Amino acid sequence: MKLFAILSLFVFFGLVAAWSKEDYEIFGLQNDVATNEDANVTFYDLLEIRPNANQEQITKAYRKKSRTIHPDKVKRAFIANYAKDKSKAKTNKGVNVNKGPSQREIDAAVKDADARSARLNLVANVLRGPNRERYDHFLKNGFPLWKGTGYYYSRFRPGLGSVLLGLFLVFGGGAHYAALILGWKRQREFVDRYIRQARRAAWGDETGVRGIPGIDSIAAPPPTAPESDDAGAVAVNRRQKRMMDKENKKDKKDKKGGARVSAASGTSTPTEQTASTGERKRVVAENGKTLIVDSIGNVFLEELNEAGERQEFLLDIDQIERPTLRETMVCKLPAWCFKKTVGRVLGTSTEEVDSDEAEEPLVEEAETTATSNSRSRKRGKRSQRS
Repeated sequence: MKLFAILSLFVFFGLVAAWSKEDYEIFGLQNDVATNEDANVTFYDLLEIRPNANQEQITKAYRKKSRTIHPDKVKRAFIANYAKDKSKAKTNKGVNVNKGPSQREIDAAVKDADARSARLNLVANVLRGPNRERYDHFLKNGFPLWKGTGYYYSRFRPGLGSVLLGLFLVFGGGAHYAALILGWKRQREFVDRYIRQARRAAWGDETGVRGIPGIDSIAAPPPTAPESDDAGAVAVNRRQKRMMDKENKKDKKDKKGGARVSAASGTSTPTEQTASTGERKRVVAENGKTLIVDSIGNVFLEELNEAGERQEFLLDIDQIERPTLRETMVCKLPAWCFKKTVGRVLGTSTEEVDSDEAEEPLVEEAETTATSNSRSRKRGKRSQRS
């Protein structure tokens, strides 16, 4: 709160000190000229010179103009022209006596001439002095307007389209990305707390290192795989190869747009280990989920699938991908509109990929059938030989 107040004071003083005393004089003189002469009349137009005139030309033009609007000369010209204007206005026949202007009218004309002469003098002083450069700056970039207690530049007033576009960029881009980052951080904190609590409940320590596997007890050798025919091995290899190709395609789609850099988690969670190692211990979390902690600190979430089989999923905060700008509404909404409009006309490759994936199980079933038939034939031949 104190920082906000200090920043507000700095902004206030910056706005107050934005214009100097000479700038205020130029602004006031410019408003006076625009009010009494014309809104588009500049100081150069008032002296009837060009903006690139030198000091000698400015002085010469000022002297010529000052003689024209001198109060004494204006008074004589006003009285002489007043009689001519009155005589032209009268159209009745007979004897007409031309009366001169009243003293009040003469005083008003002289007063106006004094104001114009003083204004011309101030304009000449600005153009012949050091403030000419400052005046040229405002003449080029625009003069601020008087609003309330000071001079301010007139702000740009956007239309409805600009306002909607700005709101979409702010809330659909910046705010949405900030919300995604906040959710990502909370998810990492939740998983990290989940892992620490499971390790503490299993081994009594957040590091979760029970011991080096293989020293306390000798691991049982894995069961030997039964021998199979060559045709069965070929079928299995083909099936595994297709599964590996599908997994590689999925990984490429997920990692498209840049590689993800893993950050330090602070929980010593191994990322390369995907199966439990050594001694295992099953614990129950606060929300009722069953967790399995192995001897090196890996934490697995145990769940039952639809077939009733138990599956284990490794919990690792580094596997939670950081959201990118492509996941915001600024990128998703145009892509969705393109897919619904132009994408339907041009067609996408997703339908072809889905059809390929749908054909793969059929091929696998055919190969499995062929493999079983070959096995039965070989067994029949062996029985006939025997």
